[in-house]
Amino acid sequence: MLIGHQKQWNFLKRKFELNQLSHAYLFSGTEEIGKRTFALEFVKLIMSENANKEEKCQSCKLIEKGGHPDLLVISPKNDSEIQISKIREVQQFLKLKPYYSPFKAVIIDQAEKMGKDAQSCFLKTLEEPKGQTILILISSKPEMLLPTILSRCQMLKFFIVGLSEIKNYLIENKLPPKKAEMLANVSDGKPGRAIKFLLEPDKIEKEKKILDKILAICDSDLALKFQYVKNLEAPNFNNIIELFKRYFRQLLFFKIGINNFIDFNYFPPPSEKMKSYSLTKIKEIIRLADLIDFRITTTNANPKLALEVLLLEI
Repeated sequence: MLIGHQKQWNFLKRKFELNQLSHAYLFSGTEEIGKRTFALEFVKLIMSENANKEEKCQSCKLIEKGGHPDLLVISPKNDSEIQISKIREVQQFLKLKPYYSPFKAVIIDQAEKMGKDAQSCFLKTLEEPKGQTILILISSKPEMLLPTILSRCQMLKFFIVGLSEIKNYLIENKLPPKKAEMLANVSDGKPGRAIKFLLEPDKIEKEKKILDKILAICDSDLALKFQYVKNLEAPNFNNIIELFKRYFRQLLFFKIGINNFIDFNYFPPPSEKMKSYSLTKIKEIIRLADLIDFRITTTNANPKLALEVLLLEI
């Protein structure tokens, strides 16, 4: 079930009804907002056997189980690079005629993780579409894709979802209103995050402990800040920078007096030092955290050095 993104859905549904679908789409937007879920729902729509689209057909059930013969989903394993061998698998898949549906569909999740060779190989597939084929790239960092790939895909941008939509979805799925509101408030408008917290309730407590530690470090002297970074394990850097961004966005709300969306059971109240920050200072910290996150992800930047730079600003 989709949470939000109604404008994008109506656009593609209309194109499908008018038989005006493009052969390649790029779904872009921040992580955990439901781009992959949207892509699967869209493939269900175009492959559905039911004219009224109200009941689940066999094709839809196969897609949900991950066993539809005319759908191939490519995802990076363990956050690693998508190799050229996977793109050759896509090409072999598209050489075959549809077995069950009028379309063949390929979804490449986290498409920015395709290596250079894989992207060059995929470009040939974009340049020579085969019959009734729909290609969907999903990416939170489309700037990492080749310009020639971007130019051959129709881009649909996805945005964070209203907290009320997330809350209502959770209530409709039998969650108590109070808990649904709490999960919506800590989701940052990302349905995937809310559902992750629902399925892994201990994750909230773990993140809260990390936040408490981060804020204590922010108020400490330089020696403790550097020691904190030195002791960090590599896999934790992205998570910590993401938590930085989320907390300072909440601090921004706090500063301008919008407190009704802040759950202080999750987000620790700001220290006196942070309360004294100007709006300009908070925005600069968020901007720097975004830049550091991008550099760590897309270049060989030293994560520890980058995090030290961020802590020096706080």
